[in-house]
Amino acid sequence: MSKRLQIYYNAVFGGMGGLLGWWTIGSLGAERWNIWLASVVIGAGIGAGIGALVAAMEGTMIKRAVRRALADALKGAGAGALGGLLGLMLGQIGFLALGGGFIGRPLGWMLLGLLVGIGEYSVSRKLRRASYGALGGLVGGFIGGLVYEGLTQLFINQSDEVQSWVGGFGLVLMGACIGALIAFTRHALSRGELRVLNGQREGTIREITDATTLGSYDGCDVYLPDSAVARQHAVVRRNHD
Repeated sequence: MSKRLQIYYNAVFGGMGGLLGWWTIGSLGAERWNIWLASVVIGAGIGAGIGALVAAMEGTMIKRAVRRALADALKGAGAGALGGLLGLMLGQIGFLALGGGFIGRPLGWMLLGLLVGIGEYSVSRKLRRASYGALGGLVGGFIGGLVYEGLTQLFINQSDEVQSWVGGFGLVLMGACIGALIAFTRHALSRGELRVLNGQREGTIREITDATTLGSYDGCDVYLPDSAVARQHAVVRRNHD
């Protein structure tokens, strides 16, 4: 899978995560709860949805390994839930402290994006890869948060139903921003890449940020499901920073 497709699918899965979080929270009716309890539940739900789907993208679309995708999704959901919980609480505090406006809540969504990106470490165990993801998530959370808050303010005088649909659309865009920027930043800051030239995974590109493993085990960075390839076949390391 090319770099562009990886960024595209990361955006799609991030958007789907935002939609999943919006649907789940809407089913609970949390928006009618106490503002702080609602912030905790809504933030955790949205963060878990985005974190799970972004983390599951590689296992689903690149490795095409269901077990790996589910395992990664669970790890990503945990990091995303923590990021969403803390982020929305921080955003609410900032929003009240600043008396509204466009700054307070986007700062909270930045924290969500940051922790979704850091959640990459629980999946890959690669420190540099996680740091690149964290940077991308931070920027994506801020951009997505600005768009989300802008839509909220634009339709603030509309009916509750309209505001609900607008909020859902805003969360899809925010999830897409976080997902896309995480993948884009990893590719932009990497020092090299590996390309699969033939076989079942022909065309797959993997950026090199830390030591990169290759093998027929779906936990390897480059998954090569071929009986002629050892479970852990090789490791490619960076010699210079």
